[in-house]
Amino acid sequence: MRTMKIVTMAALVLAVAGCQFGQDEELPQERVQLTSTASDASTARATAPPDKVVAGREGAIDNHRFRVEIVQFIRRDRFVNLTFTATVTKGDGGLGWQVNNAFSAVPQQHPTVDGVFLIDTKNAKKHLVALDSDNTCVCSRIGSLFLKEGESAAFSATFAAPPDDVTSMDVHIPNAGTLADVPLG
Repeated sequence: MRTMKIVTMAALVLAVAGCQFGQDEELPQERVQLTSTASDASTARATAPPDKVVAGREGAIDNHRFRVEIVQFIRRDRFVNLTFTATVTKGDGGLGWQVNNAFSAVPQQHPTVDGVFLIDTKNAKKHLVALDSDNTCVCSRIGSLFLKEGESAAFSATFAAPPDDVTSMDVHIPNAGTLADVPLG
């Protein structure tokens, strides 16, 4: 059995305000801003991801091969929660694969999975990871995570939900590519 390292983020929100960013001519980008009060705190907690794999694909970076698998893609009111795992399938020994900025939008000192985005192909919209009141993504922080061959880690991100008639979306994960038509539960 593989060793499972879990890194997930659960977010509690009171209100949502949506807006569009970017100059992408083909797909407008949508990012949701989450607001909070003193009684509403975003906390990280370790939880085991569901066992059901919704979609998966191979990726590679820095002489390491890995498989990403979407294990949860669900609509919750006005949000979509995505949970995916990354499992090293081929490593080069040593300390293992330093995940670092593999799933970040841009390299950063405190890496996150803010590079993951959703595409609503029906309405031609790109959904970016939600931001909290401190302008921080509502997503997993990676920290100094090293994974050896056979080891996994789980990551999560929260997005604004598409209209109710959208039943699947494309999920783009940096260094792994786009998983098309992932069913939205």
